[in-house]
Amino acid sequence: AYSLYDREVGYCQGSAFIAGLLLMHMPEEDAFFVLVSLMQDYKMREMYKPNMFYLGLCMYQLECMVEELLPELHRHFQAEGFHTSMYSSTWFLTLFTTQLPLALVCRIMDVFLSEGMEIIFRVGIALLEIHQDDLMMLAMEDMLKDRLQDTFKTVQGSMNAVTSYFQKDLPSKHETDHDFLFSKAFAVKYNAKKMKKLEKDYSTIRKEEQEEQIEIRRLRNENKLLKQRIENLEKV
Repeated sequence: AYSLYDREVGYCQGSAFIAGLLLMHMPEEDAFFVLVSLMQDYKMREMYKPNMFYLGLCMYQLECMVEELLPELHRHFQAEGFHTSMYSSTWFLTLFTTQLPLALVCRIMDVFLSEGMEIIFRVGIALLEIHQDDLMMLAMEDMLKDRLQDTFKTVQGSMNAVTSYFQKDLPSKHETDHDFLFSKAFAVKYNAKKMKKLEKDYSTIRKEEQEEQIEIRRLRNENKLLKQRIENLEKV
């Protein structure tokens, strides 16, 4: 229904999981209006727009937080070519609804309705901190090799295999002790002013990237025209 209500965003798989969570706790009509509120008042609509600017921003901010708060883990991820998007994009797109036990997700959603995206960053950093020792022991090839033997045969499968570590191993360790994760999450140093600065930095980076792409396209078109002129001159 929301895809018809908001045609610019349309259907996004991530929003379907959030809608499913809402439908488990309220009538369909109420769930629809809560979803609309999440989209408009909590900036989730920006998360699902085609340009994915807000998703990119959140992943950039998270990476900067990991670099500051968990520098050793950040260096390990960098050395292994393990990009933030490989594990965190689904966190932001689904608000953990596909990664953590339902009871825990409900608690996260309660806080999200009060504090917004901050809780997603807090829980994300807390998960990485709790499992840092395990993650540091895993090289990229170790995270891949045990899962590539069966269903993960392609390059895309390799990425899925990497993220499956976060989707399967981490969640299984949080079936019961939810309070421990929340205590870690609320102990995370979250600086709202710094997040605003990172937003400005990311906007500048994206603008420069777009300008660079425009220049590349211009040069390609110019090169194409020059080739055509040379070919025409050679025919004379």
